[in-house]
Amino acid sequence: MNFANYDAVIRTDRHDATLERAVAALRRQTIPPRRIIFVDSSGDAACLVRLTQLGDTVVPYPEPAFNFSVAINVGLAAATAAHVLLISSHVVLDDPRLIDEGCARAQDAAAEVVYWIPAEDSVAEAFRVDKTLFDGHNGLSNACAMLPRLTALERPFRAEVFSAEDQEWAGWFLRERQGSTLRIKHPRVLYLNPNVNVLKTINEEIAIAYFADRRWLGPHRIIERVLRAALAAIRRRPDRARMHWEIAKGLLAANFRKPVRLSKYY
Repeated sequence: MNFANYDAVIRTDRHDATLERAVAALRRQTIPPRRIIFVDSSGDAACLVRLTQLGDTVVPYPEPAFNFSVAINVGLAAATAAHVLLISSHVVLDDPRLIDEGCARAQDAAAEVVYWIPAEDSVAEAFRVDKTLFDGHNGLSNACAMLPRLTALERPFRAEVFSAEDQEWAGWFLRERQGSTLRIKHPRVLYLNPNVNVLKTINEEIAIAYFADRRWLGPHRIIERVLRAALAAIRRRPDRARMHWEIAKGLLAANFRKPVRLSKYY
């Protein structure tokens, strides 16, 4: 597994200071990407020009309606390296050794896929996930993940998966390919998305339950969400109560029909 030969694919709908910081951090890695490829869904000519100046290749998003899976697949098709780093426009790798050390740990663990997420505290840790340990939430994060390009082209990300498309793909990879992923939590992985909100969480939980791990559709999970909604209401946290209640309703409905929601940036 030659992780050192990789292209970076960044999905974006804007050019801003966070994106510039993310790209600068990538170029400072001890093993930098061979190319930085943008999948641009802005539809803005000025943004296209600035992205062209910032990266190596810019691929306009090809469809009127945005879909994260389609954007990923477009970026994978434009890449040519053996591996592809899928990285969000708001993820900054604030340590130049993160890619190098993470890929070395993946090789030692015989994991074909490695991904990085922020650590809640100052402690870095690595955890190998296979099909027996996959819980629908821990298989992958395409906010920052290194994948074998040919494997991802062989089985693209599914456009019908409106959210948590990374977990759905991981479920396939772990079960059908008998693969493994290495999750690295590190305090120098910075997630700088200011738009994380309740709707994003609701969509992710419903998508995970329906597409990635059907155990989350069980009645005990629905009851758990209802109880959490009630507890949040008692504690006078109406936003949390509403979130848990909407997840409970979505999980119940998904037992009877496939959920259909919009894939969008937040």
